[in-house]
This record gives sequence, C-alpha cells and structure tokens, in this order.
Amino acid sequence: MSELTNDNGSKYYIRTFRVYDTTPPPFTIAPCPTGSALVTVTDTKFDSYLVQAGSGVPQAITRNQPTVLSLPPGTTTITVNGRYAVPEVCEGVNTQPIRAAAAPVKPVFSSLTLAGPLPGGAATLIVSQLPADYQYTLQIADGSAPGGFRDVVPVAPGSTSLSLPAPAAGCYRLARTDLCGTSPDASPLICTLSLSGTSSNNRNQLLLADAGSGNTYSVTRNGQAITTLTPILGGLEDADVQCGSKYTYVVTARQPGGGDAVSNPVIITTVSALPPQQPRLVASFNLRNVVELTPLLTPPALPAGSSLRYFRTTGITTTDFGTATTLRAPRDSAELEVLRAALPCYTVRLLDVCGNASPVSAPACPSLLTATAAGPDGTAADLTWTPFSGPEPSQPAIYTLQRLNPDGTVRSTQPVNGSTYSDLATTNDQTIRYRLQISGAGLPAGMFSYSNVASVTRQPSLTIPTAFTPNGDGLNDVLEVKGRFLGNYTFVVVDRNGQEVFRGTQRSDVWDGRIAGRAPVLGSYVWRFQQPSDDGQPFVRSGAVTILK
Repeated sequence: MSELTNDNGSKYYIRTFRVYDTTPPPFTIAPCPTGSALVTVTDTKFDSYLVQAGSGVPQAITRNQPTVLSLPPGTTTITVNGRYAVPEVCEGVNTQPIRAAAAPVKPVFSSLTLAGPLPGGAATLIVSQLPADYQYTLQIADGSAPGGFRDVVPVAPGSTSLSLPAPAAGCYRLARTDLCGTSPDASPLICTLSLSGTSSNNRNQLLLADAGSGNTYSVTRNGQAITTLTPILGGLEDADVQCGSKYTYVVTARQPGGGDAVSNPVIITTVSALPPQQPRLVASFNLRNVVELTPLLTPPALPAGSSLRYFRTTGITTTDFGTATTLRAPRDSAELEVLRAALPCYTVRLLDVCGNASPVSAPACPSLLTATAAGPDGTAADLTWTPFSGPEPSQPAIYTLQRLNPDGTVRSTQPVNGSTYSDLATTNDQTIRYRLQISGAGLPAGMFSYSNVASVTRQPSLTIPTAFTPNGDGLNDVLEVKGRFLGNYTFVVVDRNGQEVFRGTQRSDVWDGRIAGRAPVLGSYVWRFQQPSDDGQPFVRSGAVTILK
C-alpha cells in the first residue's frame, strides 16, 4: 500500500505500507498408527509457525518441511498458528481434525515372473495389501547397503502389480513404513529364477540361474505339468521328448517364505543323433485272407514328422513294401496261393524327423493254414500250418484252432501244438472252416495274430429208400431223407400223373404216404432232390420209391 503527499512545493513524498492478512495458514496431516502424525505446513504468507497437538505444548514448525508430531493421548485435532516477524501484528490460526490411520498389514508379494532370461528382459511383480497411509518400496538384498537392502523403486499404495524393465538377478522384498517413518515391515523374499535350455541326444536340459535356495520346483511343458524330470548339475533334464518336436518350458520355484518365482519361458527344439527305439511288428490275416501289418511303438504314437518304412522278404529276396506316415495297418494284397508258394515275412524301420533311422524290427511272419479232407467220407480234416513269428521270435507262439461259422463267427475252439492237427468234423455243414488264433511270441496282452481262413468242402451223400410201408407197424412207415452234409435242399415226390404229392426242405420233413389227407395209394412214385453246393456245382439226384402194403 502506498501514500502520496504534496507540500505545494516542488517536492513529493511517498510512503509504502505493508498489509498483513489473518488468513488461516493451510497445512496437511498424515496420520500414523503409532500415536503420531506427519504435519506439513504449505502456507506461503506467514514468517513463522507454531504447531500444537490438542492442548499440548506448541512447538515451532518450518514451512514445507514434514514434521513428525507426537500426539498426547486423546488428541483429536492439530492447530497451526502463523505469525509475522513484525511484533504486535495479527496472527493466523488453523485447526484440523486428525483422521485415524488404516491398520498396518504385512505387504503381500505373490510372484515375480521373468519375461526373458537375465540379464535383460523384464519382470512382472504381483503384490497386494498395500493400504493408504503407508509408504512402500521394492528392495533388493544388498550386503553393502544399510540394513542389507537397497531401494529399487517406490510402489504406490493400492498397487496390485508393477513392472521392472531391466531387473537385476537377486532376491526382492516389498518394504513398508508409515509416513512417520515408524511401524516398519516387509514381505518375505522372492528371488529371481532365470531359465535357459539346450538339447542333445534326444534329451532337453533346463538350466536354472536361481538367486535363492531352499525352493520347491514345479515345471510345465507346453502348458501341462510334468513330474518326469531328472535332476542334473545346474538344472533338470527331460528325456520324455521326441526329436524334432518343439517344447515350451516354464519353471516355478515356491519360495521358503511363500510366493512364487516364475521363470521366463524357454522354447527348446529337441535334437539328436541317436536312432529311435526299434519298432515291433505284427503280421496277421483278416477274415478276407488279406495280410495286415500292425506296428507297435513305444510310446504308442508316431512322432510328428516321422515315418515307417516297411519291407517284405520271401526267401532271400527283400523288397521295399512302402512308407507310411501313420500307424494305419498296411496290407499285402497278394493272393493266398502266391503267399503259399513263397512264404512272406515283413519288417519295419522308424525314420524320425531328424533323419535318424531305428534298427529294423524282428521279422513278422504270419501263419499260413492249410486244410484238406482226411478221407473220402469227409468226416475229418487234416490241418497243417507254417510257424508264426512275432515281435519276440525267441518266445514261443501259442496256437488255438478256431472252427468258424459261415459268417466268420467262432463256433468252437481247440488248443493245438506243433504244426499239424487232425480234426473230427462233427458239423453237418458241407464246408468246414478253420483259422488259428495266435498269442505269445511277444504279442501284447489281449492282442492276437490270425492265420488265413482254410476250408474243406465235402461232397454231400444222399440215401433214399426204394420202398416204404406206411401201415402203422412202426417199421418203414415214412419216407425220409438220409445222408451227410445236407441242408437248404428241396425234395419233391410226384405221382405217375406228374402231380406233386410231397415236398420237404429239412430232415424233419417226412412223408407218410398220404395225399391231401387221404390214405396212401400203393404204387410207384418219382422223387427229385436238389441242393446248392458250396463248390458251385448243384447236387442233384432223382429216383423212384414204391409204397407197399
């Protein structure tokens, strides 16, 4: 404020007056949970300040300098008194209530996950339980720093995660203190876990650079937990892998104080110069007498990019039988008689995606079965077969003879030994059918190989009497069809006028001589028998029969 005076002369006088304001000086209060508060005066007008907690003794406080103020019991307000340097000038007073501080809780440090191997990459930290009214700092263990820990970065209250663009290898914790610098606490440590990997000889090695100790480890491969790893110097080894396949690993280390250190992901493509495991092979006939080849692998899957190359051997000649990229059973379409003339055996080799070839499997030789009639009456069959060779040629094969129905289902079975067997064919079927079911010889439990289906077609025989006497004496009262291997036939009897008097299609159909319910008429009659034959030639017979008194 200025005042101008004039003495009606040539001189002017000016006086400047300073005006003092009594506005309440602004300040902030940060409550602390230890009977104190942090007071900061933000005023810019007054020259000096006194601060008073409740009815306690006032004390000096400096502008913009946070000051810890002890609070007498029961204190609910803080007063700041602003003064000017000029004596007897008005003052400014401001009184504010004290807000209760949030209860202290231990900071939670859940995980530290690396995006890439150290040094370099970045880290993501998951945190929680960071209420306001406190200060939080991420620290790293450092023996040269006061207290053994060095501050890395402040963490804002309420945070749930934070990112470190270039973390150093080491053990981290989340430290807490209130705004008054009291009530310190810290989370347990989580130490960085950096991961790298290599592959050789069909094994993947996971190399761990772990800054901590006493951890419990778990591993995922392609997102699935695995427990088949073997400890090696500086890490772990995975032998359950396939050459040429790509695997992504992540290792998690559970820290002794809780929380997880999660490694960076590592992608390893398995390489090897070792040959794959030798496959095994089973040769078997299906019901259509076609050889089918079934490869057996361990594990039971064809690795991606791998192939199976088959070979066929007859005598001393081996030929390429084709290459397959699936486990679907290849077939040999050669006719049965061709196979009989030169007994075949088959082998297979596995070629992996890395270009390594397995040893050739043991020869797989199906059993070839031959059946012939044992005599002119066809009541027996002689069976012979070639030996079966399975996945383990040193182990004996176990043979079971199966008698088959016309539709291929099994009618009955008979254990057999050696390479021959004579079977009493008790069935009335014109054609009897056989095959061998084979186990042992290294075949897995529940798996069988089968021989071809061999059959014997027998010639039907027919017996029709030349006369019968339907007089009720119990002897030769009916005309019936007799013979062997008869079925699905037509038997017709006609009189001298060519009129049909009887028709039968099965053994139970018999003629008592009656015609349309009337008593038998003595005399001669003509019959005709016709039956389809399994050999393609119909079986036809005819004759005459006489009804006698």
